[in-house]
Amino acid sequence: MGEYNNKIMAEFNPPRKWILGRELSYATEGLDSEDVNALKQIGVTMTKKQIGLELCDQITVKAGFVTDLASVPRLMWWLIAPFDVARAAIIHDLLYKTIRQYRWNNKDSEDDSLVKKAKIAADKVFLLGMKDAEPRIPKWKSYLSWKAVDLFGNGSIIPTKDNI
Repeated sequence: MGEYNNKIMAEFNPPRKWILGRELSYATEGLDSEDVNALKQIGVTMTKKQIGLELCDQITVKAGFVTDLASVPRLMWWLIAPFDVARAAIIHDLLYKTIRQYRWNNKDSEDDSLVKKAKIAADKVFLLGMKDAEPRIPKWKSYLSWKAVDLFGNGSIIPTKDNI
């Protein structure tokens, strides 16, 4: 089980970007130590948060972060629109950006195994975040969204001058 600290407060920045107006945090107990270690090793800042009796791992996206919400082709919005999974997508965007930054900064010494583990952990956070969202996201929609990043997300963790 996990929880978010807020609803999204963001300003639209045409043509397809949003700028967070306040921080957004997600805390979950669903990550194992390998997930947490992989994310921390690539540079994700994680803190601990008490939720009930559980000590959870928390990821925070700072105000000012630029996101596209979810990268869903417009043609598919009838099935899954970016705003359907927005909070989980913003957290996921931060994790993928951190993976790209790690890869950019370690071009000559990149640990391919670590990158793979971090991507798997980031995608897991995305799925967990959708499961914990309010209002509820239907399970089929969460699964399809997660499967899309699982199968097609490798291109999104390739760093370029424009995406780091």
